[in-house]
Amino acid sequence: MSLPPARYAIYFAPASDSPWWQAGCYWLGRDPEHRLGGLDATTPLRGNARRYGFHATLKAPFRLADGCDEARLLATAQQFAAQQAALIVPLPAVRLLGNFLALQAGAAVPEIGALAQRCVLEFDGLRAPPTPDELARRLSAPLTLRQQALLQQWGYPYTDEEFRFHMTLSDSLTGVEPAAAQAMIEDAKAAFSGAMATPLVIDGIAIFRERGSGAPLELVARCVFGAHAWARNDRAHPTK
Repeated sequence: MSLPPARYAIYFAPASDSPWWQAGCYWLGRDPEHRLGGLDATTPLRGNARRYGFHATLKAPFRLADGCDEARLLATAQQFAAQQAALIVPLPAVRLLGNFLALQAGAAVPEIGALAQRCVLEFDGLRAPPTPDELARRLSAPLTLRQQALLQQWGYPYTDEEFRFHMTLSDSLTGVEPAAAQAMIEDAKAAFSGAMATPLVIDGIAIFRERGSGAPLELVARCVFGAHAWARNDRAHPTK
């Protein structure tokens, strides 16, 4: 019986030695690079966020097109990253985004949105179209007509002008008692307080892999902006 095809995502993930990465991994209770120990994977209201790992989406998870493999994806990522420049996320803050908690920029930075859209465009030739089931799942959410059009074009509704930089810190808080939700917000602010003295710099892209539906995403490789090589995460075993 063959395994279902893996999905890949192009994310921003702070450097492994960054206090932002460490705070995010400890908050979610999981390290997609398999380097940090002592993480608590039982914290409530973070299960789905934990599965994806601490990240900001640049290009949402997708299956590879026919004729494309992981090696080609990594080569494309390296070439793309070599042409990009680092960006600083201004005034990062923990706050609600709709019905979930996220680390967000405190001011608009058009350059970050432009970077995300370049990722959407650059890697789209490697993307297989979504299956009818995947489209139906996306369309089950309340989307505007513009978001529906973006979904059909790029396989993800929150691209182009709909993009909002954020790093998800919780599952949906809908139905959670207000006092409990506020306590979680305060806990998250405390968890990231030590990182606030360090600039949050988007200085590369990270390739994440989901081996099968519902599997936790692994960080496969990091591609630093302006560099001409990528660093594979040897702890993420190669696809069989």
